[in-house]
Amino acid sequence: MVRNIDPRQEAVREEVKAFAEKHMYPMSEELDRMPEPRKFPRELYKKIGEAGFIGYAMPKELGGQGKSKLEYITLIEELCYHDAAIGLLCAVAELATFPIVHFASEEQKQKWVPKCASGEIIPAFVLTEPEAGSDAANQKTVAKENGSEYVVNGEKIFIMHGDVAELAVLFCKIEDKPKLSAMIVETDQPGWEARTLKNKMGMRAATTGGIILKDVKTPTSNLLGEVGKGFRYAMQTLDSARIGVAAQGVGIAQRALDESVSYAKRRQAFGQPIAKLQAIQWMIADMAVRIEAARCMTYKAVQLQDAGEKFTLEASMAKLYASEVANFCVDKAMQIHGGYGFIGEFSPIEKLYRDQRVLEIYEGTSEVQRLVIAGNVIGR
Repeated sequence: MVRNIDPRQEAVREEVKAFAEKHMYPMSEELDRMPEPRKFPRELYKKIGEAGFIGYAMPKELGGQGKSKLEYITLIEELCYHDAAIGLLCAVAELATFPIVHFASEEQKQKWVPKCASGEIIPAFVLTEPEAGSDAANQKTVAKENGSEYVVNGEKIFIMHGDVAELAVLFCKIEDKPKLSAMIVETDQPGWEARTLKNKMGMRAATTGGIILKDVKTPTSNLLGEVGKGFRYAMQTLDSARIGVAAQGVGIAQRALDESVSYAKRRQAFGQPIAKLQAIQWMIADMAVRIEAARCMTYKAVQLQDAGEKFTLEASMAKLYASEVANFCVDKAMQIHGGYGFIGEFSPIEKLYRDQRVLEIYEGTSEVQRLVIAGNVIGR
């Protein structure tokens, strides 16, 4: 049984469960097995927006629900319990809108956040490049100021929803200025060329794009915050997003455990349910202990965020540990299920196995998290 640390969490869990039964489960397998080229599930995304989930943690005055970060993290945990790829649809929108909510001008916030919160438009956080993944500051995309416009050229890769986004928070260097900046770009501009990346291992419902920018124009008034502050904005956004990834890991791991317990009770071997075998019991015990620890770390990080305290270290710890716990748990679940886990026709374990793997890569790899943690613990 999942233990809440705040009574508001149970209401979130019940809300998500009702939504999942009505809207997620009927299309979960279809979205995962969709043939190439994959299509972004716009109708489902619209329903997620109508349910208030996209704008869950966004301010009420900007069209959001104004929920606490703890409630939002519970939302992501529960959505990912039911289907991690569909939960990611919601998490990506929060990631992309976070810099606008926190660093944009009031005029920019009023113009774009309500449309993002409602699901009317799809935003993307456009940072990663072919040679700038973990080394995020090594950007080659450049914006040249030309009167009242920036003209942007470059290439981006592995951008969640980048293939369908109508609004981009774009990170690049402004010509003759060495530090990273951020700007808002409406993607219907000439020169914005996006494609859907094929053959994703997991998280298939949430599509991923590659983008080429050829003389893409955006008004200089769309500069986000100050020139040269882009790297700081990106890192603060990723600090918050890492708690979200930790919640994804907790949700996936909990589903793997619950499926394993259910299967072990009904699967017979050697004249008894395999749940009575010590080998199976130890795997289940190890899963349960790790999930409890991962959940506690995740909730601690988000409580610090809600309190307005520094949480970079705790977010990295939670992201690192919860993503690796999800890996551990889906692996044990696969072992417990045997062939019935390996074949997706029989159980969700095969899909959980594929969906989990990216948690140790995006929003900063496990290796990057260890660098962040060591830097905070040792001192720079």
